[in-house]
Amino acid sequence: MKRFLLKLWMVESNIRATMRVSTWCHTKMPLIGRFMAMLIDRTLLWRFGVDVTSYRVKVAKLRISHPAGVLLGGNGIVSEGRVAVNAGAKFVGPAPDDEEYLARHKTGDVFRLGDNVVIGANTVVVGPVDICDNVVVGAMSLVNRSITEPGTYVGIPAKRISDEVPSDIWVSR
Repeated sequence: MKRFLLKLWMVESNIRATMRVSTWCHTKMPLIGRFMAMLIDRTLLWRFGVDVTSYRVKVAKLRISHPAGVLLGGNGIVSEGRVAVNAGAKFVGPAPDDEEYLARHKTGDVFRLGDNVVIGANTVVVGPVDICDNVVVGAMSLVNRSITEPGTYVGIPAKRISDEVPSDIWVSR
């Protein structure tokens, strides 16, 4: 009972549960469900500051520990692993006439993330991009190209500064 009450209290579990309900409404209820999903997603913005289109986020283990100002949007984020997104992170698209962006937007995978990806506070990720496994993107960075090698990346645009990746920041299994 104590564990259940703790999960009800925790921000991360509330966000994940609300996103699951929104996705279920969008996919299982043809007309009214899409409207309900939109309203549920707006409650996430109102309650936690997370701007998201839930049915477009397909991440196995998403962690948003400080959700204020996080923009996941409706471009499509896909990951079969663990992803941590910190406060103020933004996933945005490029110019609306970019052909690769339009093609990936239709399939819902503008952002393909690997396992153990950490996106730092106030980082902007401009898609379409692929980020491989075991990547840490430092705070206030700009990711505008795909990241194909594990490591720690910082700067504008993000550059790899280390092959080493801190082991104490990963998303818990």
